[in-house]
Amino acid sequence: MENNWDIEILTGPPDPAALQQAIAAWRAPAEFAILESLTDISFPSPRTTEINVVTWPKGRIFAPAFELRWEKNGADYRSVLAKENSFEWPNEELSNLFFHDSEVSKVFFGWEDQHIYLWPENDMRLGRRLRYDCLENGRDKNKKNVKLEVKLYRDACGRLIFWRYRNMRWTNE
Repeated sequence: MENNWDIEILTGPPDPAALQQAIAAWRAPAEFAILESLTDISFPSPRTTEINVVTWPKGRIFAPAFELRWEKNGADYRSVLAKENSFEWPNEELSNLFFHDSEVSKVFFGWEDQHIYLWPENDMRLGRRLRYDCLENGRDKNKKNVKLEVKLYRDACGRLIFWRYRNMRWTNE
């Protein structure tokens, strides 16, 4: 388990308009998106797909160096941005919308990577076809599974204190 604290964790704006502004700015460096509503889930390309928080009350856009996630809570939203210390803001004015959360770093002990297999695109148990559109540019027709890379942050007792999505890819594993 690695033990260097390598990220900043910031809480984002609860206001839907400000959150929408933040999502618009972070879409350009994002490589992947997972968007959820009560009846649907989507994996669009964040660079080419407009993401509306009203349509998608829960979601995340991410790349290996950052993750921005949000969820509607009543009339407001709860959003969290986790970015590597060396990763630059896409727009410096955007940093005024976020506030540092230093509590997690106080109990941090170490991190590890974990890989999770996502549902196959044509799994009949789901009742519909999933489309991993954010992975289409690198699609290898011979690879059938999608693997999600998650970075887990733990305290000294091994308890999970934070996690962030980092990467998605096709695999045959």
